[in-house]
Amino acid sequence: MLDVRLMRWVDQLVGTALCSGLAVSKQVTAPLRTSSRPIRKIAVMKFFGLGSIVVASPSLQALRETYPGAEIIFLTFKANKEVLEILGLCDRVILIDNSSLPAFARSTMAAIAELRREGIDLAIDYEFFAKYPLALASLAGIPKKAGFCLTLEPWRTSLLDFHGYYNHYYHTRDIMLSLVYLLATGDKYYLDFEAWRTRYAYPTVAPADTDVQRVRELLAAKGFKAGQRLVLLNPNVAAELAPNTKRWPEARYGELATAICREYPDAFVAFIGAKSEFDYVTRIATTCRSNRVVSTAGELSLRELLALLSIAQLFVTNDSGPMHLACLVGTPIVGLFFAETPTLFAPIGEHVATVAPNLYSLPMFSVYTGKNTVNLENMPARAVLVEEAMAQVRKMIAVRAGAAKPKAAKG
Repeated sequence: MLDVRLMRWVDQLVGTALCSGLAVSKQVTAPLRTSSRPIRKIAVMKFFGLGSIVVASPSLQALRETYPGAEIIFLTFKANKEVLEILGLCDRVILIDNSSLPAFARSTMAAIAELRREGIDLAIDYEFFAKYPLALASLAGIPKKAGFCLTLEPWRTSLLDFHGYYNHYYHTRDIMLSLVYLLATGDKYYLDFEAWRTRYAYPTVAPADTDVQRVRELLAAKGFKAGQRLVLLNPNVAAELAPNTKRWPEARYGELATAICREYPDAFVAFIGAKSEFDYVTRIATTCRSNRVVSTAGELSLRELLALLSIAQLFVTNDSGPMHLACLVGTPIVGLFFAETPTLFAPIGEHVATVAPNLYSLPMFSVYTGKNTVNLENMPARAVLVEEAMAQVRKMIAVRAGAAKPKAAKG
């Protein structure tokens, strides 16, 4: 996999120069362009973040409603293929292979050629600061482009035909929705956006019975018994999301799992993680020294993870992709935010809570800094105590227990 820092460096250096040149070319050739045509094919671009694609799902619903006859083609990295299949909100996917520089170059050129053949009418760029999507859309000859102008890059104003407004007082779900609202209404002041955005929500996903059965068998093999309270814990963050800044000190995840088991004798805690996170997750689970704390790192596909989330009574998780995935199956969530504000990325659901350090230490990791951070010895995360997380765990367990109680009969 290409190093994310290298990708961002190339995007900044090469992307800025390329987009500046493309913007000049667009201005020069403006008198030669024909009048606008109907929107029949739309290319949506979101490359980084499995969770961000989940967050974009309401805007895909809105896009379908705005252009009911149009074909929606989603461009993303190969790693995001399965989540798009689960969501089922686009007609086709074009995948970019970022496993190596040659593979990235080849798949990018292939994507440009395919988009040209398709005759795409509109490109929607959901990357807030990257140059790659707009460069790709321009090289593919897409006549209309919509995106956000949140940085002082004059070429964006030239390349974008629809200028979205990045309003960091709103959740990212609504920021993405606002771009479709602009396309649908032309209302640059967003006067009716409040009512409009409530029409769209995350889809509800029902995991396959075979996946649910598979995870139940896996848990049983690890000691989970019928009647126990299943609590999942995710201490991981994707490599492109500055993991050192977005994670607690390692020991605190183990301390939290131990505290949950001590306070709830019926609790069974399972840590989750990808294959690449196996050593890290296993090390944390082992420190708990309890047969009610186990690791499932590297043992589940994305669909099986979704099934596991669907049967859990609680999910305590870093701000990451699995947190948003859990929203699709209605899992009660405690989200841990150490480098970015929950205002932008909080889980959305009926039973959710968040934990974050003092506001003035946030955000360390934002679109305004190009997702680059100074570690500062991870002080914001270290400022959050285990007891703060436990307070939210108790609240979510109490809320879930209350919801599970049968209502008293009337009369």
